[in-house]
Amino acid sequence: MRRAWLNVPIVLCFVAAASTALAGGKNDKGKDKDKKESATSAEPAASGPRRDPRGITGISPFMELANQGAAAYVAQDYAKAIEMFQKAIEKEPERAFGHYLLGEAYLANKQLDKAEEAWQAALRYADKDNATKAKVLFVLADLRERQGKLAEAATAWKQYETFVNANAGVGFAATATERQKVIANHDVLAVEYAKVKERIEQRQREAAEKKK
Repeated sequence: MRRAWLNVPIVLCFVAAASTALAGGKNDKGKDKDKKESATSAEPAASGPRRDPRGITGISPFMELANQGAAAYVAQDYAKAIEMFQKAIEKEPERAFGHYLLGEAYLANKQLDKAEEAWQAALRYADKDNATKAKVLFVLADLRERQGKLAEAATAWKQYETFVNANAGVGFAATATERQKVIANHDVLAVEYAKVKERIEQRQREAAEKKK
């Protein structure tokens, strides 16, 4: 199982496009306001998108670094992606989204322990960011399955399901329900297999006794 909806590059390209749109002005009514803000807060755009430390009239340092990380991620240069996401976090250390992206890069680089550390950090900062919190709860539940910790995975999927049901539009409760069913079915099959294995071993012991 893999999370097709959690596509880091697509997410970041969308945000970059939004930043560029903001830099060009939202609408006619807001043009004068944006021009005034641009004159005082945004850097001149000699090349590339307009930059604004606040991310209002141009792309913020955080998002610029995050987009660089996304580009490295797409190129499968996960070490570079990790570096860029870490630099983005340095700009806004309490922004949950940065920690979430860092975890995705660690996961792609097969560093599951570090991925979990990044996601746990994201969870600490995501109280006011329901969309990111939903993603983090999802990836942590998925990680538990990857680790073979099925009891913990079932609990994590239930937590994700509860959160999504309480916050419409931030996730997929049906996925959590499906994963819980799969885990429960796995447990049933494991018990049945154990019984079959015991019967086979018993017959082998009986056959061995008859040969003596």
